Amino acid sequence: MAATAYESADQLDGEKRKLAMGTVHLIELAQSWVDSVIDETSTAGNVG
Repeated sequence: MAATAYESADQLDGEKRKLAMGTVHLIELAQSWVDSVIDETSTAGNVG
């Protein structure tokens, strides 16, 4: 999803590009957060 947003942003300029790149950044942050939650959940199941 971030790749698609990045490709779209690459075709823009000015404020629209800034907004699209901000969206890319938020998607990447959300993906990182989800990945960390999945990692924590999967390792928590292996304890004890």
